[in-house]
Amino acid sequence: MIHTPTLLLISLAINLMSALLMLFIHTLKPGRRNFLLWSLSAFLFSLSILLLSLGVLAGHPALGMRVGGLVSLMSILLLLAGFYALYGLPWRPRPLWAGVALLLLAYLGLSSLVDVRLVLALMESALYLWCACLIVSLSQHQKRVLYTVSVIYLLHFAILLSQGVLLLAKTQGHWLLDGIFFMHMVLTIGSVLLLPLVAYLETEQALLALSERDPLTGVLNRRGLFRLGERELPGQMRCVVVLDIDHFKRVNDRFGHGCGDEVIRYVARVLVAEVRKDDLVGRIGGEEFAIIMEGVSGEMAHSICDRIRRQIETGTREGACPPCEGVTVSVGGICARGGSGLAQLLTRADEAMYRVKAAGRNGIHFQPDSEPLRLVEGGEI
Repeated sequence: MIHTPTLLLISLAINLMSALLMLFIHTLKPGRRNFLLWSLSAFLFSLSILLLSLGVLAGHPALGMRVGGLVSLMSILLLLAGFYALYGLPWRPRPLWAGVALLLLAYLGLSSLVDVRLVLALMESALYLWCACLIVSLSQHQKRVLYTVSVIYLLHFAILLSQGVLLLAKTQGHWLLDGIFFMHMVLTIGSVLLLPLVAYLETEQALLALSERDPLTGVLNRRGLFRLGERELPGQMRCVVVLDIDHFKRVNDRFGHGCGDEVIRYVARVLVAEVRKDDLVGRIGGEEFAIIMEGVSGEMAHSICDRIRRQIETGTREGACPPCEGVTVSVGGICARGGSGLAQLLTRADEAMYRVKAAGRNGIHFQPDSEPLRLVEGGEI
């Protein structure tokens, strides 16, 4: 039913071509260690196929399976290492190598006592489950593609585990075990072909994120704020706030641009710390920031902004970013319930902020969408 030699040759050819492709990519991008690790993984898997085939041809299939299985385990470990490198996870060499050595020693010891196919199936299934869980837990972008890869590894886990169960039960139906082997080879081919796509999509999304982030503060830049902020929820109250650092030119003139940069970073840290988890914070000018809050009342938005204003003033007086002291901010905002674009709301919030500037700075100025702007001492609405 299944022509195993043909399947092995196809798997060998695809793995070798994929290994060479990823090695070539690594030579172009030497900083991307995941491609080097995945290339080595594909090479080792190809080697495991060759060892298995040579063992059968030489009349020692058990030996070929045992040695080839060891190399196959090492290839999956390199696959895992490639995902760790892709997501920039810190390595802890001693525990890592100790765990790898323990796994390989356990394989060598157990495979000499029981059926090597059983040991290999159970160990490989555990490693593929690890791969699937790692991808799901760490990937931040392109969920559809990455979930596809995770499903492939979960299927790997399921079929190898079922192979182990069948071997434990000493099943006589060799056609079922052949079918499992066939599925294992097909899934291996699919997963190795998807690896460059996974790395490309993660890199593309990382570059997109960088293009939408302010390099000085790490918050959204104007482009990122508009892309995310245009997603308005119908019927929900939206508050848009503009915040500007008072007398910022004096800070630069008196203490230098290095101190000015530190003040900007400090203000950004306060904003991120004080807003809600789903609120958007962006730097839209030199010393000007914006906040977008969905599903919040004007009273709550005012309370958040007043807390931010007081925290900035108090923090700088207490030495949060020396030598600058007593840095203050002017805040303007508007709350609206649908119908107004983000650009229009930002313009009106900016107008409210400039009224605070005209009234003496270091205050808050809000206007609901349906009411004219009015200034109240102490920053009340």
